[in-house]
Amino acid sequence: MERLQKMRKQIYRCIHCGACRFAYSGEPDKEGLGEHGGVLYEGIVTGCPAGNKYKWEGFYNSGKMWMARAVLEGELEPSEEMRDIIFQCSTCGNCAAQCENKIPTVDVIEALRAALVEKGVPLGAKSAALSKNVKEKNNPYNEPHAERTSWLKGEKNLKSKTAYFVGCTASYRIKNVAEATERLFRKIGVPVAVLTDEVCCGSPLFRTGQLSEALRVMNQNLETFKKYETVVFSCAGCYRTFKVDYPKYSGKPLPFKAVHTMEFIADLMKQGKLKIKKEFKKIVTWHDPCHLTRHIADDIEKRRLEESNNWFIDSRAIEKEKEEWYELPRYVLKQIPGVEFREMYRIKENTWCCGAGGGVKTQYPELAMDAVIERIKEAEATGAQAIVTSCPFCFLNIRDGIKATGSKLELYELIELLDSLID
Repeated sequence: MERLQKMRKQIYRCIHCGACRFAYSGEPDKEGLGEHGGVLYEGIVTGCPAGNKYKWEGFYNSGKMWMARAVLEGELEPSEEMRDIIFQCSTCGNCAAQCENKIPTVDVIEALRAALVEKGVPLGAKSAALSKNVKEKNNPYNEPHAERTSWLKGEKNLKSKTAYFVGCTASYRIKNVAEATERLFRKIGVPVAVLTDEVCCGSPLFRTGQLSEALRVMNQNLETFKKYETVVFSCAGCYRTFKVDYPKYSGKPLPFKAVHTMEFIADLMKQGKLKIKKEFKKIVTWHDPCHLTRHIADDIEKRRLEESNNWFIDSRAIEKEKEEWYELPRYVLKQIPGVEFREMYRIKENTWCCGAGGGVKTQYPELAMDAVIERIKEAEATGAQAIVTSCPFCFLNIRDGIKATGSKLELYELIELLDSLID
């Protein structure tokens, strides 16, 4: 409740205008293309997966702000019924991106979830298991910690200035991404240390209000990685957690530079130090992971506002920096010979969430599937043969959606694709 109380003023800035429901990507031209060149898919401009599925005010952000107010004022008693509304939110951040009053909606929703946990409202069984598994096994998948680095063929705890935070999903569920990332860094002459002491970043716990265990793993990771100059991430969720949540909850800046692999590779390309020669002759579209796109762009804006002390705010400079961030994966894909790149309609800060985040795929898989089917149809509308992304949760959910729909779309993880094209 303390965190929720601190956001009282922001919560009361909500005027229930409904802008948070949408994801406007420009008036389509006569060919049906939005301002980014994206193909308009059935005229849809909604932006909230839960609201789009259930079509009731409570599932949209504006409804959640009403509930946050009511809890603060003691007018609404937290309950399991309320839990199943508040937790059916992928915390994608589209509502924050659309909000003209700059309400930190994701922070409010996460604080409201933590307040429900604090008030003793039982979590859904699968959500509750996350904390138990992390406490006992250091990962939410209930896998042996000793197996965390079993995929690594090289030396563990390698002496290097750069460490690779692998994350639980790549360590246990899509080991091919972990292997490709470590191998790619060796190819470009930057061998990375993979640490046996790495534990869950805490993202699924922060998202579901289970703060006690989240803070425990946060402190352990900060201690483990503090001796490195740079820590690289292939997981969007882990990157977001280190970059945004760790400074917020620890009250201190990170003791190392946190860099996503996409960012690292793009920088090398821009410096002329990395050039891809092999062709990849396919029509490709890119799916923006929310944790890697909106959440990081939002953090950029917050940090720039804090640095300005609100004395002089150059909003155009902030928007330019955010746009540069959005463009990084697109820049990387366009450096691959043979790629014909096409945009979906809802992209960048207006991107449509795959539906897997915020604990949704774990506890409410039907909502996650509903959202990703929408994304697959939007990707198919571009005429793309392949969809590329760089988030383990997005990857797994899109893969499940392609299988469920029988889509002919091919799915690629960005770093794995790059690894296959670089000798």
